[in-house]
Amino acid sequence: MTGVNRDIKITTLAENTVYGKGLQGEHGLSLLVEVGGRKVLFDTGASDLFIRNARLMGIDLREVDCLVLSHGHRDHTGGLHHFLRLNDRAQVVCKREVLCPKYKDERENGLMHPEALDTSRFRFVEQTEEVLPGVFVFPQLPVADEADTHFEHFYTLTDGQKRPDRFDDELALVLKRDLDLAVLSACSHRGITNILRTVHEAFPAGVLKLVLGGFHIRTAGVGKYNVIARYLSDNLPQRLGVCHCTGVDQYALFHQSFADRLFYSYTGWVETF
Repeated sequence: MTGVNRDIKITTLAENTVYGKGLQGEHGLSLLVEVGGRKVLFDTGASDLFIRNARLMGIDLREVDCLVLSHGHRDHTGGLHHFLRLNDRAQVVCKREVLCPKYKDERENGLMHPEALDTSRFRFVEQTEEVLPGVFVFPQLPVADEADTHFEHFYTLTDGQKRPDRFDDELALVLKRDLDLAVLSACSHRGITNILRTVHEAFPAGVLKLVLGGFHIRTAGVGKYNVIARYLSDNLPQRLGVCHCTGVDQYALFHQSFADRLFYSYTGWVETF
């Protein structure tokens, strides 16, 4: 339609690093997606910092239509209660397993005070759904390549028992405009290559314009990086954005291979396509 802005805009509201603008960073991630006149928040960081940064950037999070939670870790859900107090209308989309207790070794690091949540605002998803026009959630992420998984040291409590966490709560966010695709993954515990394979199977004619997110290889050896780099060599998007649990050192490795398409999505970064 003539005169309609069809750009998709993604703003990093909170991330581990920050550059200028008077903003602050923290170990966490929160992204704001603006598409087709609608606003989608992807994760809430570790605290209310994403709200404070948004205000500094002139963004009113009361206008958010939908909050998507990538998984239940505290550095992605820590600002949830703050957001729900600020915004009284947005629906929360996630997997039900997000509410399960989580641990990093012995340290609890799951969603805070789930018992205090008004779950009537929650939409628990189990299959791929279009939650807003052109905005899809992928809650089923099969592991085709076990080498690109990031489960070490993580546990979850199910049926009263502490078990190794295979991140059944994790989902990815996909933005679709005609054949163009953008894939957002907060931590990629189940593997960014496995996520991209799943999206490709769902949209085989899609053109991968953007991949953005954390790949959870900050403290991993070079072997984990190589698994991802090999896959991307044959399936490279037009733009590749890394952040959060990818790690700055690993970003340097990506830069050696994909410099012309790569960027680091620090706090305050705005990506438009």
